[in-house]
Amino acid sequence: MRILAIGDVTSPAGVELLSKKLWKFREAEGVDFCVVNGENASFVTGISAELAEQLLRGGADCITGGNHTLRNRKAYTYLDETGEILRPVNFGDGAPGRGYAILDCRGYRMLVINAMGNVNMEPVLDSPFDAVERVLKEAEGKYDFSILDIHAEATGEKLALGYAFDGKINVIFGTHTHVQTADGQVLPEGTGYISDVGMCGESGGILGMDAQRVVLRMRSHLPHPFIVASGECVADGVLFDLDERCGRVVGIRPVKIR
Repeated sequence: MRILAIGDVTSPAGVELLSKKLWKFREAEGVDFCVVNGENASFVTGISAELAEQLLRGGADCITGGNHTLRNRKAYTYLDETGEILRPVNFGDGAPGRGYAILDCRGYRMLVINAMGNVNMEPVLDSPFDAVERVLKEAEGKYDFSILDIHAEATGEKLALGYAFDGKINVIFGTHTHVQTADGQVLPEGTGYISDVGMCGESGGILGMDAQRVVLRMRSHLPHPFIVASGECVADGVLFDLDERCGRVVGIRPVKIR
């Protein structure tokens, strides 16, 4: 089984890229299941129902979120009603939407969990370790394979979650920092892991944003509005090859969709 994880979509242009290219990429690479982190698809204001639907039609099987997902109040009803789009599970039961889903993948039941870290993150949520553990207990016996998107700033926190659930979750990947890391690996008990899969959006700037505007914000400490970068739109992703017989990941490969 081949699983594709695509990093944070940073603008509507990233959604447009995936809607045009993702199905063709999936066919060329033999991708069975695709998770896209779409929390910034509306340009740092969460995700809209319209953009989420465009991603789902364009080839995403599941859309995960992060700290910005709930900034768009207009999407709350959509989050409640649509099983393929997630927000971090450790927001708690009072938040709109859901933190995990069990979806079909070639007849297998795929559990997808979305969690958010606490180190240097706002808001500070419940423990992601405890929240993921609760999901695994609640879903026990209801799924065949599992994926975790840990949306977090600190690499150490992401890797700690990787080791905590090594052998319990098949694929664990990080999002949020928008820069693909070089630590793709198979952990000792067979879990495929990478600290960050990267981003999907305009290149040539800083994390998808215009470089000069980011520098101005950091030097002045004033809330100058972000502007998207002006470079080519590119999607960073990672392919995980999962052996269905034993549940171990046997291959990890970074990819780009242009």
